Amino acid sequence: MIVIRKTVIGLLGSFVLVWAQSALAAEPKSPQDVHMALRILASVYADMQSKLPNQLDRIPHENQEFHEGSAAMRDAMANEPADYKTKVLAALDQAVAASQAVSDTSASHDTVKVMAALEQLAASMHSLNELFPEAIRAEPGSVPAPVHGGPPPSQ
Repeated sequence: MIVIRKTVIGLLGSFVLVWAQSALAAEPKSPQDVHMALRILASVYADMQSKLPNQLDRIPHENQEFHEGSAAMRDAMANEPADYKTKVLAALDQAVAASQAVSDTSASHDTVKVMAALEQLAASMHSLNELFPEAIRAEPGSVPAPVHGGPPPSQ
């Protein structure tokens, strides 16, 4: 009897875990648009990272690009259900705030502090990515920095 109870509890726990993970990573109505928006943000992150250690004065410009790139995600989420859209936009706002923190920190010209701020930005971007299916994610470090004067990197 105890073995059956433990088995049932284990199965229920597994079901709840799978359900919770699928609820967090919902399929957006426009997965290609979301994927492109995540790639833009990841590309700008890579560009920020590439400015270390000698081009810290360029990071505020990359921050502006991150802010502009966030508009692609806002557009991609325009027709999503309100609760899902709210979760995604809250995570996006945290990423934008973390990008601003990288920019603000870059004024110190302290590479160690800028790297720490970049790590926080990467963590916030990871949280944003977790809201989508794995197939459309673009984690920081997975996309190269853009070639300036050209289009964003293709898939």
